[in-house]
This record gives sequence, structure tokens and C-alpha cells, in this order.
Amino acid sequence: MNTDPTVDDYSLAVDVFIEAFFGPANPVWSDRDPNSVIGRRLAPYLQVLRHGSGVPIVLPRQNPQTRQWVAYVIPRDARHAGAVSELLQAFVGPTYARFDGLPTQLADEDPIDQAVVRFAGHRLIFVIESPRAVEKRMWDALRLLQQTLAVRPHRSWHAPVPVGRLLAQFEIALASGANAASAAILDQLTATGGLNATNLSHLRIKRLAKLGRSSEMLRLPDLVDVATTRPPAPVRDAILGAVYATALAEPLSTGDLETARSRLIHAGTMVPALMEGPLTDLRPQALTVLAMAAWVADSTPIGELLRHSPEMLAAVEQLAPDLAAHYREPAPTAKSDGLPDGDQPESADTPAGPKSWLECVTRLSEHDANREILDQELWRSWAPAADADNDIAAALQQLDDEAAGRVWHLVGAFVDSDQYRRPAAETARELLSNALTHNRFSPGDLAGIVALAEIFLRASPDAETYARLLDDLAAEATRWVGPDRATVVLDLADLLASASCPDEEARLRLAYQLLRPLSDHPKRLDADQLTFAARLSTELGARLTWPQQDDLGTASILPDIPAQDLLLYSLDEKVLDRVRAELQLQAPQVSVTVSHDHVGSRQLKQWTRRADAIVLATRCATHAATGFIRAHCRPDAIVREADGSGSASLLRAATIAMTRR
Repeated sequence: MNTDPTVDDYSLAVDVFIEAFFGPANPVWSDRDPNSVIGRRLAPYLQVLRHGSGVPIVLPRQNPQTRQWVAYVIPRDARHAGAVSELLQAFVGPTYARFDGLPTQLADEDPIDQAVVRFAGHRLIFVIESPRAVEKRMWDALRLLQQTLAVRPHRSWHAPVPVGRLLAQFEIALASGANAASAAILDQLTATGGLNATNLSHLRIKRLAKLGRSSEMLRLPDLVDVATTRPPAPVRDAILGAVYATALAEPLSTGDLETARSRLIHAGTMVPALMEGPLTDLRPQALTVLAMAAWVADSTPIGELLRHSPEMLAAVEQLAPDLAAHYREPAPTAKSDGLPDGDQPESADTPAGPKSWLECVTRLSEHDANREILDQELWRSWAPAADADNDIAAALQQLDDEAAGRVWHLVGAFVDSDQYRRPAAETARELLSNALTHNRFSPGDLAGIVALAEIFLRASPDAETYARLLDDLAAEATRWVGPDRATVVLDLADLLASASCPDEEARLRLAYQLLRPLSDHPKRLDADQLTFAARLSTELGARLTWPQQDDLGTASILPDIPAQDLLLYSLDEKVLDRVRAELQLQAPQVSVTVSHDHVGSRQLKQWTRRADAIVLATRCATHAATGFIRAHCRPDAIVREADGSGSASLLRAATIAMTRR
């Protein structure tokens, strides 16, 4: 953004922006009269906008239906977003607004959101909403923030974060289900200029695949360009998986090959380019798309490879038995029109690199092979880390500080590879020690810490090992615990409450360190968070004082939510049961359905179509199920991803989803 007030172009850009921002979708200042009541109220905010200084822009928007006001807080530069987030937490925080410290995901179809993005030149924008009881205080705090920054001495906003560090945070946030954090980090990576457009597109595609947003992925403007450049196997798999979810899943489930053929020709313009390359790294959904393309093109090399690969054909048969039956027949001799043949696919070639987790950790002591491992997701073909858990943990203990930094880049992959019934607990414990030793407490890192702690506790460690790790976590808690991070704090506290406990004193010490900062600042918690924190405090035996909501002048919004159907999805059944029980206490009028299906089913389809609001825990999820849910939900249903996989994250997302109906 050009912020020099002497430049005519900036003044013109401001005028255009004001006209767009206060357009039909935002009736705050429809008459544009500077002498009207609202014009005079807006004057100081517009003055900051026109001045072009480094002070963040603050502008109001009103929902025409609900009449609710929200504040758009626009950093002048994407590099300032981190500092602006900290300032907002200090001046506004959860006390006067529902604010988690992360930028808002702006909608491509919203004219106001897009006007803001065009003017700012970036997407790291904060949209803050306040309960009506403290709405005036929020606006007073925002005005004080601007006034304070306007008179303070000039200083540099930007403390650069290395691109490699941001990439590590992105991978960890993505694997751990911290979806808002992964989006914010991706925007930061875009703003730094350290990655080229192709690499950014690959990260964007990986994120959308993780969230099951197949339709959104296929609308990316550069998707065809990505497909024609022989992308890494995970990106290729993600694009083909999106084609399957949006075009083929429904007709193939009923054996309607002709409809599937027609839809593939219509929607699969990038599929021919993706027919090149090995098939061994592809999931069943992607293999099924290629099998369908080979059938349409008739007798491509892919078809021949499927006929001679029982394992791959069995994967296709799971999703499309009628299509697989075609490949069990003798190969045809004729060739018909349709999609063009791809080049001869490679059947067994795999990228060079480590062949196991132990080899990977050992090699990191010598050089950095992270990008190859992450880009190609080589770890998906490795034996489970649990097979060599003690050896991997011992290798991690030997790493120096530089290698320890490199191995942290692989935490996202380790979390993503976790096998629920066989946790690599010792490896998780060493990675946790890595985080605590090197102060890895960014939002993405914290999601990884909770995920690693869950893996460790799931293995039911002995009392000595349990107490040692919990005391390590307690010793570092003051570095990051606070009401501004209440959701991740409550996720960790709830994990303590639900996991087996061989040492209650150690659990109590950590619980106290987690919950005490929240009880000291109850006004900075939302009502549902306060209720859940007090309940966890009682369960964990922490003797902390929690005020009644009436004493704070606030009340939980959950009892006032209209009756509706809510669907919660996660593979963690304990978390689902926990959140359902909590909602039955706080919002008994809501009908809560939970699902932990690995794939779509007739029952899940019925639940999805019935739901008014849907919440997904994407760490504890499968692409097949989340994509299925998005494909079959009603157009008016609210679908929201939890920012984590714990009970507090799911409860927070459910509260927001139900109140936005």
C-alpha cells in the first residue's frame, strides 16, 4: 500500500476504497454526508485512512439483517500484521471482543472483503466483533489504539521471520488442525516474497486438500498451470482427489459410469497433464480418477498398468467396483475419442531420500533434506515411527542446536503420520523437549505441542516419565499461557483431564499453571470458555476461584441459541463425547450428532443434509470424510473447521458456527 499522503494516486485510491467499502453491502454511511451524525463519528477514522501514516486503519461495517457492527482493522503492510495482532490483544483482547489474535479469512464473493484486499494489497486483515453489551468499549479501545500509535516515536514494525521457520510453522499448524493459524502463516509467506508463485500454489492446494475444500481448490485460477508443471506427488494427489470428490464420487457410488465419464470430460480439463508420473504414491481417490480417465481415453498406459497391478486395482475397486471390473477384462484393441493418452507412467520410481524416520533423523545431523521430504511427502511410504520409537528418540537426543532446528520442520509430518493405536510416544516426548528448549511458542507451534502431548499421553506412560514431561511443560507455561490463547490452553487442560493419570500431583501442578492465568483474568474469556475452564478446574482438582458470569456482566450465549441440528466430525471419539456432553449442559435445545466415520456413508449423508451447522476437526479427520461432508451439506448450512483437535477447539468452533446462523 502506498502510504505517502503527498502522492495523488494514494488520495485517489482512498476515494475509490471509501466508495466501495461503504457500498450497498455496508449501510453504515449510505449518504456520505460528513456533517451527519455518523459522518462526524467516522471523521477520526477516515482522517487516519487519508493521512497515510503507519497507524492501522479501522473502519466499521454493519450487517443489514442483524444490524450488528464489526470493525475491520487493516494493517498498512502485511509485515505489520503480527504487531497489529499483539496491539489488538492488548487494547481490545477478549475483554471487549471475540478475538483470537488471528487474521480473518475474507470471502472471495463478499464485495466489502474484496474492496479491503484490493486497497490493502494483502489479506492479513482483522475483523473484530463485540457483544452488544460492550460494543462501545470496543470502539473506544480501537480509537485509543490509533491515538496512541499516532503520537509514539517511530519504530520499525517488522521483525523478519525466516521463510524456513514459517514453512515449519505452516506444516505443523496444518497437520495439527490449527486452521486459522495455517491460513495466517500462508498469508505471511505470500507477503515475505521468499517463495515463488508455484511453491505458494502448492502450499495453498495442500491446505485446501487437508480441509476437504475440493470445490474451492478447483476454482483456483492457477490450477491448470500447476497441473502442467509436473507437481510433487502430494499436490498431484490432492488435485485428483478434488476431481473425484466433486465430479465422480456420486455417480461411481451407484455404478453410473456414463455419467461419471461425462462429468470427468467436463470437469477434468487438467487431468490429462496429471496422468504422467508414478502411481504408487497416490491415494485410492486419485487412482480412481486416473482409472476413469484411462477408460475414457481407452487403452492408455495407465490402463495397462492397472491391469497388471492387483494392489492398485483393489484400491480402485473399493470406490468404483464397476470401473475396476472393466480392467479385469481383456484389454480392448480399439481406441476411441476422449481424453488424450498420458505419457508412459512410471510404475515404481520413487524420489531419492531417506527410507525411514530413523534414517531421516540421522541424516539431519549431516545436512538439511527437509524440503524434499516435505514436498514429496516421502514419509508416507515409511514404516510407522513406532517401529523404531526408542531408536528415533535416542537419535533426537544426539542432535545439536542447528540439527534440532531442522528436525522441528518435520513435526507436522510426524503428527500427520501418527497411527492412533500405535503412538510413537518416546519420539513425541523428545520433540516436545525440542519445543520447550528452543522456545517454540508461535500459534502454529503451540498446536503442534498439544498434538505431540496427545500422542505421548495416549501411550499411557509410567508415572516417572509422565511426571517429568508434565513438570517440563509446567516450567515453561508462563512463557505462553494467557487468556489470549485460551482455546489452546483449554485443549491441553482437557487432554490432561481425559488421559490416564499415573501421578495426580504432577497433573495438578501443570493444571494449575495452565488455568491460573485464566482465572486471574476471567473478563478476557468468552462466557463459554469461562464455563468450560471452571469445569476443567474442578475435574483436575485445581482450587481456583471462578466468578459467576452474572458477576462479570456477561452471560453465555449458548442457552439463547435457537434450536438447531449440529453435526460434529472428528476421529477422536473421546473429544466428540466430551463436546456433546458439554453442549447438552450449556445448550440442551441443540440436537447434537457426532460422526467419526473414515469415509462417506448413507448415514453420514443423512446427518450432513439435516445439519444446520457442521464443525470439523481436521487433524482427527480423513480427506474422504471431510470432502464428503462438504459435498452433501445444504447450501445454507454453516460449515466451520475447529482450530485444533481438542475439546475446547471443537466447542469454540461449534459456538461460533451456531451463533452465525
